[in-house]
Amino acid sequence: MCGRYANHVEAMQAWADILGDWPADLPTGYNVAPTQPVPVLTPQGWQASRWGLIPGWAKEISGKYATFNARLESVASKPSFRSAWRRGQRCLIPALGYYEWRDDHGVRQPWFVHDADGNPLVFAGLWDRHESQSGSLHSCTVITRPANTRMSDLHDRMPVMLTPDQGIEWLSPDCRDPDGLCQDDQVVTSFHPVSRAVNNARHQGADLIQPVSLQT
Repeated sequence: MCGRYANHVEAMQAWADILGDWPADLPTGYNVAPTQPVPVLTPQGWQASRWGLIPGWAKEISGKYATFNARLESVASKPSFRSAWRRGQRCLIPALGYYEWRDDHGVRQPWFVHDADGNPLVFAGLWDRHESQSGSLHSCTVITRPANTRMSDLHDRMPVMLTPDQGIEWLSPDCRDPDGLCQDDQVVTSFHPVSRAVNNARHQGADLIQPVSLQT
């Protein structure tokens, strides 16, 4: 799963031609949590989206349901996501990396997952728009899949991470097999333990992603 991530990305490198004017004057941080606004790229351009998808049919905006992740295996059928999936409302969600937690010697230890070559990660996502008397709200979710062999040492699931070529295809309305694209494993990741200060979403700063020694 992906329940906290860092999107304070400064250099998009290989993604520059696709993501353009990142971060498009939208908020970024080192400890992004669900319900916060994040920048996502749709075929129509950048938009600020609440992390945690609110389907267009919802009667109210609520944090009752955990919709910040959408399982690839059920995204086409789960009521919260199926309309956005069928309409092809796909987006790209850039990240410096994301945090995952594992039990180490009885301690819930956070780890930071990042691209092994230092490039930014870009998650496959879905977005939707909710209309109400108070206005229009864009929201999004990160699509997840079963972890590959390397990542399974940390968690049994992981975000769908795309290469630049895959990102172009993901955004294309002519993408014929988004399900298959999500299972194409080309991004190589690495991870290291970080400070437990990341457990509190109010804590920010580049120090959160720095390696620390594990306590035994």
